[in-house]
Amino acid sequence: MSLLALLASLAAQYAHPPRARQWLTALYGRLCLYTGRRFNAGDRNSGIVAWLAMMAVALVPVALVTAGAAAIHAIVLWAFEVAVLYLTLRFLATVAQVSDIEAELRAGNVAAAAERLAQWQGEPLETSDAGLVSRLAVEHALREAHYGTFAPLFWFIVLPGPIGLVAYPLALRAAQTWEHLVEAGGPRLSGPFDERDFGWFAARAFHAIDWIPQRLTAFAFAVVGDFEDALFCWRSQAAQWVRPEEGIVLASGAGALGVRLGDAIALAGGQQVERPPLGLGEPAREDALASLGGLAWRALIVWMIVYLLVAAIKGP
Repeated sequence: MSLLALLASLAAQYAHPPRARQWLTALYGRLCLYTGRRFNAGDRNSGIVAWLAMMAVALVPVALVTAGAAAIHAIVLWAFEVAVLYLTLRFLATVAQVSDIEAELRAGNVAAAAERLAQWQGEPLETSDAGLVSRLAVEHALREAHYGTFAPLFWFIVLPGPIGLVAYPLALRAAQTWEHLVEAGGPRLSGPFDERDFGWFAARAFHAIDWIPQRLTAFAFAVVGDFEDALFCWRSQAAQWVRPEEGIVLASGAGALGVRLGDAIALAGGQQVERPPLGLGEPAREDALASLGGLAWRALIVWMIVYLLVAAIKGP
C-alpha cells in the first residue's frame, strides 16, 4: 500500500502541482516560531521542553487520525497517506526547477536563471556567471532531493502511517528556525547562556533523525551514478564541507554526477566566499543539471524497489 500511495501522490502532483509554498510547510514554520518564542528562556532545558512539546502537539493528532483511519478501512488510511505525501514530497517540484534553470542557461538568460535560483533557495543571488548558477543549482537540488523527498520517504517506511512524514520536516524546520531565532526577533538575554543554546537540542535531535537517511541518500546516488567516484568523494571530502552532515549528500551526488561543486564563489558587492571543493572533474555546467534530473529519477526508482522489498518482507 505504501508504494501505491507514493505513486498516487506523484500522479496527483503531476496533475495538480502544489503551490510553491505549501500550506503544510508554512504551518510547520509558524508552529516553530510560536513555540520558540513562547518557550525560549535562553538555555538548553527550555529548548528540550519546547521541542518535545511541539512534537507532541503535532504528532499526537496525526497518530490519532492514522489509527482512526485504519480502524475505518485500509482504503481510508491509504487516502490519508496519499494526502500527506502529496503535501510533503518535493520531488517533482525539484526536477521542474532544475529543468527550468537549465533551460534559461541554455538560452543564455543567466540573469533569469539566477533569479529563478534565488527564488527557489530563498536567498538573493546576483551574478552573470553561468557556471556559478549551475553549481549552486546542482547543490541546492541535491539538498532538496534529500530533505524534500528521500529522507521523508525513509521515515514513511520506518514509522507507522504518515507520522514520519510529519516528524521529519517538522524536526528539520525546528533545527533551521531555532538556529536563527535571535536574529528573527527572539529575546536577547544577558548571562551565562549563549543565545544559541535554545536551539541546541533541536539541532542535535535532527542530526540523530537524519543520520541514517543522509547515508541512504548518498548511497542511492552512488548506486545510480558513478559508484566509485561517489564513494571516494563521500569518504574524502564530506567532512571538509561547512556542514559535514550535508557534505555527505553533496559530495556523493557530485561524485555520482562526475562534476565538481563547491569552490570559491563571488557574490554581489565583490564578496568572496571560500568553500572546499566537492566532486571530481570539471565544474558543473548546464549539462550537469540535465544529468541531475536523470540521477534523481533513478534514485527514486531505487526507493520504490526498497518499498517493494519491505512490502514483500512484511507479507500480506
